[in-house]
Amino acid sequence: MKTPKILFLALLLLCGCVAQVVRTPIELTAANQQEARRYITVYPVTIKLDSGYERRINAGVEFVEIGIISFGKVFRPTKTVFTVEGAHMHEAYLVLNNERIVGFYLPVEKAFSPLSQPVVLSIKEGSL
Repeated sequence: MKTPKILFLALLLLCGCVAQVVRTPIELTAANQQEARRYITVYPVTIKLDSGYERRINAGVEFVEIGIISFGKVFRPTKTVFTVEGAHMHEAYLVLNNERIVGFYLPVEKAFSPLSQPVVLSIKEGSL
């Protein structure tokens, strides 16, 4: 009867091995706070993270453009906290390039986390 115990322990160890959120240190060039542009999502979108988790952004969520990095413009949600998850959770801002979410800026780590499958995000300028 040792086989079921060994199998159970092996499965438990495999389930505990969650991928880290890949991140690269990067410098953010901040936008002028007084000229910060606000945007609202038009349609809901589901993002499949490379770690295997999913995140949903509903229609009507407001973002403010806070700056730019080499991968695109950086947008921070205004009335909520957005996170990405792997082995740990990280606060994240969207990085958009040509209306596609290409990854996330992690403000605490001052790093970029790429998204291997970019996701189209329809936004319009305006505020809530």
